[in-house]
Amino acid sequence: MKTAEIKHGRFVDELFHVMREQPFRDPSFDAIRSGRMPREAVKLWALQTMLVVRHFTRFISAIHANCADRDAQMLLAENLWEEHGRGNTERDHFSLAKRLARSLGASDEEIENFEPLPETTDYINYCLKVTREASFIESMAAIGLGIEYFMPQFFGALAEGLRSHYGLTAADVQYLSVHVSEDQDHSRRSIEIIEKCADTDEAKEKAKQALREMLAVKRGFAEALYERMKNEAR
Repeated sequence: MKTAEIKHGRFVDELFHVMREQPFRDPSFDAIRSGRMPREAVKLWALQTMLVVRHFTRFISAIHANCADRDAQMLLAENLWEEHGRGNTERDHFSLAKRLARSLGASDEEIENFEPLPETTDYINYCLKVTREASFIESMAAIGLGIEYFMPQFFGALAEGLRSHYGLTAADVQYLSVHVSEDQDHSRRSIEIIEKCADTDEAKEKAKQALREMLAVKRGFAEALYERMKNEAR
């Protein structure tokens, strides 16, 4: 699935240039989509992903707390409401991530006690740091572009691969499918807000640096997880 075309201005072009500086495609996605990884290795991926999802509402809440712009507040409030399943506990994104892990064979004990990789912890900690300590423009560049922008492009195809090669149902992969439409809208609106609110050279440079750091940390997480998955497959 192609990411929807988004019209944007000169500064956001600079942010997209940052994303093109060190192009990276998560090898786990292709391995799962093609069915190359055994089920146990895919379960490992789902459990590590679940650990990140558990904290995602904290990232959004922290940005909201640091944000004075009303349009941005509205977007963040909507994002948080969607993460919590719009009030439906069964559609809460963490609940959906646990369902995905269970569908791949994870036990309740594994779900409750699974240990993060060091790189998973680094990823979570960077997200907490940038959303708590940086400006909301830096945070939205890191989260809205560094994370959410990429999800619709990959998650739809990943859900299809899990259904085709691992026998999962549409309900099992709902955590992935809900992000196809929701995060497309989030990233588009985040771009509009960043373009409007990044009104000084200092703010723009900080936003670009936050995005660079997010991409580097996320890459470290993805590469470490893929290596662990390969070891699991041996």
